[in-house]
Parts: sequence; structure tokens; C-alpha cells
Amino acid sequence: MSALSTKAVYGLAAMHVLSHAPHGRSMQVREISAMTQISHGYLEQLLSILRRANLVISIRGASGGYKLARQPHDIEVIEIVEALEGPFYKIDGNVGSSLILEYYWKEVEEKMRALFTSKLSDLDHAYQPHHYDI
Repeated sequence: MSALSTKAVYGLAAMHVLSHAPHGRSMQVREISAMTQISHGYLEQLLSILRRANLVISIRGASGGYKLARQPHDIEVIEIVEALEGPFYKIDGNVGSSLILEYYWKEVEEKMRALFTSKLSDLDHAYQPHHYDI
């Protein structure tokens, strides 16, 4: 994967909404859909993938829905991205017999992965509204 797709961005948005569910209650797909502006059908597909990756839990019944499988501070952003997209930022191609290039690309991959090791709970801290003096 060389860029985040809509699938990863929407999945991350849904997980962020779930991380703010009051008292860890489950949320119905229609609630998440309304808050994220993601279509109901597509959201169900994403949540199904995230459930199989053990990132969310589905609860059946009238008051059922989805909730996080772990606390937001225990879920890394990269887990969400990789659940939806597969291995993150893997350099494709053969570097041939160049050991130097092999080490270089390995270092690039490690640095790209490190950028996404933030926790789901850290997303709120990333937003810092600017205050302008007028």
C-alpha cells in the first residue's frame, strides 16, 4: 500500500466515533453512519472486517450494535489500517544484489510504520485548533 484509501480513512473514522461512545456502550450502524457520513452498506462491510480483525465486537438484539474490542489507548492506528488494507507500506520490487538498497528500503518501511503507531485515543490530541488574533 502506498497511500491510504477511502476504505482505511472511513474505517478509522468509524473507529474514532466508537471510541467516543458513552460508557463504552454499543452503537448501531445508523448512528455511526450519521456521524461519519459513510453509507450504511459500506459501513457494515468495514465493521465486518474490523470485527474479524478483533478490533470491534458486534452485539445482537434491539439494543445491539458495535463497540470497540479494546480500550482506545490499546488500539494502534496501524492495526486499523492493516486490517482494512493489508500490510502497510511494503516496498514492492526486487533490489537485486544491492545490500545497501535492501537496508535502505527496510529503513524506509520501518519509518513509515512508525508514523502510524499512534493510538486511537491519540487522534483527539492531534487536533489543535488555531487561535488567530485579529
